[in-house]
Amino acid sequence: MNRFWSFLKSDFNAFISRYGITLLVLSTMAVTTDVFNGLFSSILTGHWIGITVPFRLLLFMIFSVVVVMTAPAKLYGHLTDRKEGSAYLMLPVSKLEKYISMILITGILVPLAFGLIYLGLDIMVCKFDKSCGQSMFSMIFFTDFKSLIASSLAAPEIQEWGMYTNGITSVFTPFLFFDDIFQTLMLFLLGALIFKSSKTGKTLGCLILLTLSLQLILSPIVTVTFMSKYEALKAISETAFSPELFSETFPFISWVARHVILVDTISDGLVNCGILFLIWLRVSKMKH
Repeated sequence: MNRFWSFLKSDFNAFISRYGITLLVLSTMAVTTDVFNGLFSSILTGHWIGITVPFRLLLFMIFSVVVVMTAPAKLYGHLTDRKEGSAYLMLPVSKLEKYISMILITGILVPLAFGLIYLGLDIMVCKFDKSCGQSMFSMIFFTDFKSLIASSLAAPEIQEWGMYTNGITSVFTPFLFFDDIFQTLMLFLLGALIFKSSKTGKTLGCLILLTLSLQLILSPIVTVTFMSKYEALKAISETAFSPELFSETFPFISWVARHVILVDTISDGLVNCGILFLIWLRVSKMKH
């Protein structure tokens, strides 16, 4: 255990050296963009105008994507290099310890550090600049999106579909996206360990090709499976289209719509386990 903690500290120092400045710059964009926007508006209108919550949230998502896509390659992309990779493999630490440290640094520490710094600075900006309005942290974690969406679906013809709308609106829970962030980081880490050059671009290209391939394969299957039922449903429901009729005709889709969180959690968990297994295979069998 002492050896692992020593290696983890060393890996953390390497993280600071390789990606610390980049992460810090991207994390301070909450302050930078607000100051720039305020100065620009002061020159044009004579009044300081801060950035509103929706636009700040959009910027946060953009910079989050940049971090997720670039951090893994920057931190561990050098392992495919003959010289640096061989030196890493020769370290007196087990492959399991290297693997665990790699996952902790990339999958947990990077998003945690970025999120805390970015959202913390955004809170500070909103405290001093009242024109910004609500902080992103308050909006993301304390806004009841489920109630807002449910209220917008309060029409009588929609209320009878409550068993489905409740499941769909439950998707708008911030904590539900943590495993997706981890999954994306692991995908780009796997790409960084496989490709020898243009790691981020090649990984993104492979993900796009994989998505298109799955879509081409699954689309005909879905069409053949459900089109006949859809036509039958359309024919008998011209006068009344009820949740019971939909549930009887499409039992699987009905079940998924009522258990969105369960399906999302299980599917993401299985995919994450598969990606982690592939990363372990790559780390354990890496040679130069």
